[in-house]
Amino acid sequence: MNDSHVSGRYAQALYLLTEKIAAREGKPLAGVLERTLEDLRSVAELVRPGSRLGGFLANPQVSPNDKRRVLDSGLKDSAMRSVAVFTDLLLRKKRLRFVDEIVKEFHRLVERAQGLQRAQVVSAVPLERGEFKRLHGELERTTGKKIVLTESVDPALVGGAYVRIGDRVIDRSVKTLLETISQQLFDVSV
Repeated sequence: MNDSHVSGRYAQALYLLTEKIAAREGKPLAGVLERTLEDLRSVAELVRPGSRLGGFLANPQVSPNDKRRVLDSGLKDSAMRSVAVFTDLLLRKKRLRFVDEIVKEFHRLVERAQGLQRAQVVSAVPLERGEFKRLHGELERTTGKKIVLTESVDPALVGGAYVRIGDRVIDRSVKTLLETISQQLFDVSV
């Protein structure tokens, strides 16, 4: 099982737990999700490699019970109980090293619950503000979702751009067009 699969499963489990907590307590799911994400990010910062707590937790000479006790006392009053229990689970299962990736996966789940979709546009040159706004609006219109659009530049595209939305890629780059023409010419000449 690869790291992203493990992280995705743990993030999904925390998401389901958070849904149950929100329903049981009669609180809006969005608020409970945001607080859980915030607490999870704080945990990731606390246990990151190189931090004092991260070093303590990674030390093989410290007993698992001592690690759990220190972690529990540190999170008891500062994090939601569900996040503290989840962090303890990660510690017991030796999965704390995945916490940064779990945060990313959980963040994606929270965005999806909020109706947000991430997209990235890669262009040969930076897009002008008007072009970026038009593209953003068109993506929201065609997907029916609120789009969080990021931009990057890749001069190797020669011209044009491509957009990645989840698994889908809309490629209108000159590089791809030239490769397609080249392949068609090769197919015809053979």
